[in-house]
Amino acid sequence: VQKLPAEAQKFLKTHFSQSNVVTALRDRDFADNDYTVILDNGVKIEFGSTGKWESVKSRNGVVPASVIPVKISDYVSKHYNSLGVEKIERKRYGYEVELTNDLDMKFDLNGNFLGLDD
Repeated sequence: VQKLPAEAQKFLKTHFSQSNVVTALRDRDFADNDYTVILDNGVKIEFGSTGKWESVKSRNGVVPASVIPVKISDYVSKHYNSLGVEKIERKRYGYEVELTNDLDMKFDLNGNFLGLDD
């Protein structure tokens, strides 16, 4: 864990301070290094080479609200209030969100709803 980039370490402390790291792996690629962290609560986090989170997936529940941009969280609460976010991925265009009923949604970088993903 100490070998993770500083930004990844800060992310873990900020959003997952109550969880313990079970596994922290570095995936050496031709172009860069990516990191995968698995926590004892079933959350899997993928970080890019600089330590910026790329995806957060909860296997046993929902992604903490503190990870989800406010505008996306508000949209999900308003339109799907009985569901939670099971996975969120950061993409070049914005975010992909998977709800606990397996519904996939797309949002732009500002958190504006773009549509459902087929």
